Amino acid sequence: MMEVIPLASGSKGNSYLIRSGSSAILIDAGLSAKQLCLRLQDAGTDATKISAVFITHEHVDHLRGARVFARQFDTPVYINRSCYDAARELYQLDQIPDIRLFETGLSFDYQDYSIHPFSVSHDTADPVSFSISDGKNKLGIITDLGKVSTLVHTAAMKMDALILEANHDLLLLKQNPNYPEKVKQRIRSNRGHLSNEQSAEFARDLIMKGRLKQLILAHLSEQNNSEACIRAAFGRIFGEAGLDLPYSCAGQYCISPKLIIDH
Repeated sequence: MMEVIPLASGSKGNSYLIRSGSSAILIDAGLSAKQLCLRLQDAGTDATKISAVFITHEHVDHLRGARVFARQFDTPVYINRSCYDAARELYQLDQIPDIRLFETGLSFDYQDYSIHPFSVSHDTADPVSFSISDGKNKLGIITDLGKVSTLVHTAAMKMDALILEANHDLLLLKQNPNYPEKVKQRIRSNRGHLSNEQSAEFARDLIMKGRLKQLILAHLSEQNNSEACIRAAFGRIFGEAGLDLPYSCAGQYCISPKLIIDH
């Protein structure tokens, strides 16, 4: 059995707690170390119980608290070489006592998990998403990508549960007066973020052709999205396919309800 609890999800910080057996790990550390500790406490896990942190890419909302947290609790940080090189000086990653480099595309074992980091399209050095298996169930965390590549689609077909980006509503983004056109183009690009429609179409395919049974939507834009927009997009696309899979939306400012994966 695996449990996943979104500690935070959005442009102000991202982190996901995964528990299986005696293992507890974090995917990303985009909050301050203090906030990570508080959110972990809310999730019923002491920060000292986190055995490793796994980083997807070097944007601050995924990496902010990694150095301080790792130093405070002597926690190893897994990161690929390109991400480490891109972030080392800015985030003082060379102060982390235990940095462990993984190679994108190569699976590796860690405690109770088999972890597969696979490449996604985003505007960073070598961004990845993760597929995580406890030997029986497979969880995917797929956020911060501008398109669903064949590689991403193939990896996700084997997932039982998924945390999936649904970043923006296209109309809200287009009409947002606070965003320069260059920023809007970056978000909509193949190296930006998934829209609600892209996310819903991807999830539809995984439900119909793959193994997906549980879904959390993540990395919602505060200015360019809403749960009402998500319900409209997913309701239409799921409805046209005759699907009725429940889903929830991960929040930014407090932990979200846990997902228990046990099939």
